[in-house]
Amino acid sequence: MGSIPSTLGNLTKITFLDISGNMFQGQIPDVFGNLNDLSSMDFSHNNFSGFLPSSTFNLTILTFMDFSSNFLQGTLPNNVRGLSYLRELHLNENLLNDRVPGWLFSLPSLNWLDLNSNKLNGPIDPIQEPNLVQYGDLSENEIQGPIPDSFFDIVNLIDLHISSNNLSGNIKSFELVKLKNLRLLDLPYNSLLSLTSCNNGANSTLPMIIEFHFPSCNMQHFPSFLNASKYLQVLDLSNNQIHGSITKWEAEGWEILITLNLYMNFMTGIEQVPGKHLSALDLRSNSLQGPLPALPQSLLYFLISDNELVGELPPTICNSSSLVVLDLSKNKLGGIVPNCLGNFRRLTVLDLRSNYFRGKIPTTYLRYSSLRTLNLNDNQLEGSIPQSLTNCYSLEV
Repeated sequence: MGSIPSTLGNLTKITFLDISGNMFQGQIPDVFGNLNDLSSMDFSHNNFSGFLPSSTFNLTILTFMDFSSNFLQGTLPNNVRGLSYLRELHLNENLLNDRVPGWLFSLPSLNWLDLNSNKLNGPIDPIQEPNLVQYGDLSENEIQGPIPDSFFDIVNLIDLHISSNNLSGNIKSFELVKLKNLRLLDLPYNSLLSLTSCNNGANSTLPMIIEFHFPSCNMQHFPSFLNASKYLQVLDLSNNQIHGSITKWEAEGWEILITLNLYMNFMTGIEQVPGKHLSALDLRSNSLQGPLPALPQSLLYFLISDNELVGELPPTICNSSSLVVLDLSKNKLGGIVPNCLGNFRRLTVLDLRSNYFRGKIPTTYLRYSSLRTLNLNDNQLEGSIPQSLTNCYSLEV
């Protein structure tokens, strides 16, 4: 509790200042001009309000600055005279507003920049001298305008988070692939932002990418620059305009893929489900036709509702005993519901509604089954409700 005394500025020989995780409140006094030996300052997780002290941006040997999780407001300065040795800057979870100044990405030693969860609402300024930033988080703000071309010259970027803003314009793949070290790209919830994929040869790839999140970007086909991404584990291209099929060639290129989200596109077929270790596959709300595709035994979450699938469930589905969620609803599937589905001990959601299944409800449900939701309505099932459903102690729906 309480506030910071102005006499703090008298501690001219202090090198390390940590008052994080207290209940300090009020405005931070602007008394850091004489603390020339200060190398680390942590004011995070308090209740400070008012403006960032301008003198903190002139400290000459500071390597670590953290003002996160407060109620600080106002704008970031137009330019800085110090911070040449700053490696980490944490200003996240405050009320900072206005634009994102370009000097943030020109500090010569900075490799960690976190501005997420503020009220930043201006554009990202052009960057004059791109620096060594490896981790950048601008997510959950109100940043407007395009991402400047100079942003893609920050070639050391490993993690980039810009989700939940008001960014607009078009990202061209030949710019994006400059970020050869990029492992995670997170750009969802920017409804006016789009991505154009151009095939400019073998060098137009993101060779190190592990997670690629780019839903709602008017994409019409799979980005060609991901074809050689051997480390890709998470791919989210939901709510786009992708047509056609997942070809065998694409599926073989993503051998270690774990999560694939293609929800709400215009896919019509799957030649092969990608990945040998896939655990989550979301194909809901597409235009998929033909029979149910063969599933890898590693699959835990399989959602393919609201499509045009036909035919019966293949016997191989009984090999998918690790499933936690199975949603086949709103298709044109028929035939008998296999009894084995009642023996999947980990299954929590089984949704087969709005199909053409006939015959009886599966009669065998294991004791202490994990099943919580069972939807079989709008089919052609008959007979009695099996008494073994009483083994499903967790059943809610």
